[in-house]
Amino acid sequence: MDRRCLVVSYYFPPLGGGGVQRITKFIKYAARSGWRFTVLTADEQTNIAPDPSLLKEIPEDVQVVRVESGLGLPKTGSGRIIRSGFLRRWLSAALFIPDIRKKWLPAVERAVREELRKNDYHCVLVSIPPYSLAVLAARLSEDTDIPVILDMRDPWTQNPYKLHPTRWHYRRDLEIELNAVAKVGWGVSAYRRTIQFYRDNIPGFNPDRWAWIPNGFDEEDFRELKPEIHDDGRFHLGFSGTFYSHGNHPKFLFAAMAKIKKRDPRLGARLYFHHLGVSHIDLTKLAKKYDLTGQVISEGYWPHRQALNKLAGMNGLCFILSDRDPRSVNTVGGKVYEYLRLGKPILAMVPPNGEAAELIGETRSGRVVAPTDVARIASLLTEWLTKPPEVTPRNITQYSREFQAKQWIQFLERAIQSG
Repeated sequence: MDRRCLVVSYYFPPLGGGGVQRITKFIKYAARSGWRFTVLTADEQTNIAPDPSLLKEIPEDVQVVRVESGLGLPKTGSGRIIRSGFLRRWLSAALFIPDIRKKWLPAVERAVREELRKNDYHCVLVSIPPYSLAVLAARLSEDTDIPVILDMRDPWTQNPYKLHPTRWHYRRDLEIELNAVAKVGWGVSAYRRTIQFYRDNIPGFNPDRWAWIPNGFDEEDFRELKPEIHDDGRFHLGFSGTFYSHGNHPKFLFAAMAKIKKRDPRLGARLYFHHLGVSHIDLTKLAKKYDLTGQVISEGYWPHRQALNKLAGMNGLCFILSDRDPRSVNTVGGKVYEYLRLGKPILAMVPPNGEAAELIGETRSGRVVAPTDVARIASLLTEWLTKPPEVTPRNITQYSREFQAKQWIQFLERAIQSG
């Protein structure tokens, strides 16, 4: 039996990024099982890196409706655009709770209700962030006759990348979060600890109406991979994703690289770091500070397939989660699942008691080290420079997007059949 699902996702192709890939891959594979989709998304294309290649993943019969967002880059009182990533995010967090895209709610809610009035759907799927869309999911859950499912791609207040300028901002944000989630009938989370957080903090929360479906990798993205091999006798360590001034700053990694270079200049000169993505940090300036000019290479943002080709040519891969924020134990980062599929050794500079460390341990895909332990990071990289490790990640089929689409369908069917 064909099913129709109305999807609300602020971020959608041609925008890029891991969050866009999650909903895109679900639609791609669920459509092969007879599901049909209408997607309500924003028209904003201003501050998210585009990846038009993802448009090819969307089945032709998917109807995409772009609802005007009316948002642009924040400006100063004199009208100048604020370019600083941290300052822009801090101002947004100070002025708008839970986020600036709450301004989109009236327009998208009208569009959702109009779509539900005109057409028959079996369910509504609301993907967050932006977290303000959870308020919409809560309202729809209270006055529609079909199940509304909230997909949490990231933790909300427990997300280490979410800024709260004051304790009051945090408490208000948490209040909105718990009230909205309490009203939503069904939910999916990419992280186990998010579900546990709601069990601990929402009276009457029913975990049986929630599912853990993590991020993953699409096997079809790896079938015609063309690794860009560096055949130069050096060790090339890759990082894919966005660098922020807090949360995943690479200064301790760079300090470890500098430590190796000082102790053994010839060995240290063989270690190269490649960043693929956007950086809110001046990596060139930081590299110069640690005498790593020429060894820190900023590749910039690449379309998904091309980025995989570059990562496939690395000798090792890494990611960072600061342990200065206790919330770092709650997240992983979508890129890590593609790291697993690439089969390269992973240097996980993360809290050892967090969800990311558990993933690396369960899959035996690399080494975990505290993100500020410069000596230990240097020691591990010295080992890898001397004898490049080989890894064969285990039990990673569960992170295949095709496998996960089946989990999604089973969960949505259960929600639909529950009445």
